[in-house]
Amino acid sequence: MREKVLTSILFYAATLMANAQSNAGLFGTGIEVGSYVLADNRLISYPAKIKLFAKELVAKDGQGKTVRYSPDEVYSIRIGSRRYTTAQGFRTKVGFGSRVQQEKVFVELLDSGAISIMRYAYTVGAPGMASSLTAYLLQEASQDTAVTIPVSAYTGKGKRFRDLLTPYLAKRSDLLTLLNDGAVGLDELPALIHALNVNQPFVRPKPISPFGVD
Repeated sequence: MREKVLTSILFYAATLMANAQSNAGLFGTGIEVGSYVLADNRLISYPAKIKLFAKELVAKDGQGKTVRYSPDEVYSIRIGSRRYTTAQGFRTKVGFGSRVQQEKVFVELLDSGAISIMRYAYTVGAPGMASSLTAYLLQEASQDTAVTIPVSAYTGKGKRFRDLLTPYLAKRSDLLTLLNDGAVGLDELPALIHALNVNQPFVRPKPISPFGVD
């Protein structure tokens, strides 16, 4: 009897964690001015006031009409200088393990080309006890699914980080050397992928001032 009760509690907790992740507001809690392009007509960009969730785009047009779209219906979103797209097939943490994100969700697009690098912000845990996490993803233009970039929580690099990235950089010996020498980590990865996409030398990003100014 005790085992059945414990199993029920664990199942309920896992369900709460999954729901917290899928329903989390991704990129801030406020409404922001931006635009979006729908998957069925990529020639039209719709200006709107936007609020973005993992599995829903809420947009209000200039006439005050509010519409809601799932990730399957949206091709891209732009809010200021930030771009968003959709991704699926990657792993996220849940409880003490991980799960594959089978359905499309909205993600921030950091760079694109032959390889896209994306960032997925999500929460795990029951309401009131949730933790905010971030997954960085890579996806080849020819693929339908993304992969999660594994990193050491202490260094932002690590062996698994290097092992995953090595095949992508195989034709760029300069970038591969930076990777193998430990000269780039998660913070520099968008710049590394950008150098790969545009076939240019790597330019190290400037450190962000703690006061928000140069």
